[in-house]
Amino acid sequence: MKFDHLASLNRKELLRLAEQFVIDSSSPPMTELALRNHLTRDHASQVAAFLKELVQQNMSPAQIALLLRAFVAGTEVSSYASSPAEVVITGPDVTTSARDTSVVVRQLFRKAHQRVLAVGFAVHQGKSVFKTLGERLDSKDALAVTLCLNIERSRGDTTRRQDIVRRFAIEFVRDAWPGERLPTVYYDPRSLDSSERTASSMHAKCIVIDGEEAFVTSANFTEAAQQRNIEFGLLVNSPIIARRIESHFTTLIRNDLLARVPLS
Repeated sequence: MKFDHLASLNRKELLRLAEQFVIDSSSPPMTELALRNHLTRDHASQVAAFLKELVQQNMSPAQIALLLRAFVAGTEVSSYASSPAEVVITGPDVTTSARDTSVVVRQLFRKAHQRVLAVGFAVHQGKSVFKTLGERLDSKDALAVTLCLNIERSRGDTTRRQDIVRRFAIEFVRDAWPGERLPTVYYDPRSLDSSERTASSMHAKCIVIDGEEAFVTSANFTEAAQQRNIEFGLLVNSPIIARRIESHFTTLIRNDLLARVPLS
């Protein structure tokens, strides 16, 4: 039984059809020819086949009318329901439905209660970008913040891996983190391989809050990406998706594919 045949009808057509089943229950419009008085030719053919299936299921005209009205009510409820995903942008706002990246990031950080996972490639002006998250971490003892960030080896740099990581840690605490309590920071050790053939980058950009909401975006943790660049992302209100993203990075950490940056 294909209810998508009903989905092709608008609200007025569905209600008009339901009314005909109530008005003339002895011989309601069931055939394609009869339905053409109420629907277009294509719709009449599809709906006639659908109604035939309902009759074969021993449904009465009154029951069919009730089903049609229930379908209308269900469609109206779903149309008012909030979308599971919202478009989030940085840059020129040419739509009325998109949200602003910097606003969404601050709101997500502000609402976190248990844990935050934030993954990014570049961090610049971190004290500004992470200001809300730093304040939240300082004010909530139960909150745990995990950052997965990229550490880069410059071309031709022969500095030892541990020294690059140590330098990153010092600069992160001094220049990028605005709070007293420090987050837990991880990086991909392959990013410091001296060979370009084996080196990699932490190029993903996403935020997961309490395993409930996920923000996947092209925007880095920089003022330019948050406020000026043309960036695009989706804010997804889905615990299933949020926890899958969170689980992916948790598994990378558990399997020692990401290494911890010592910030002390």
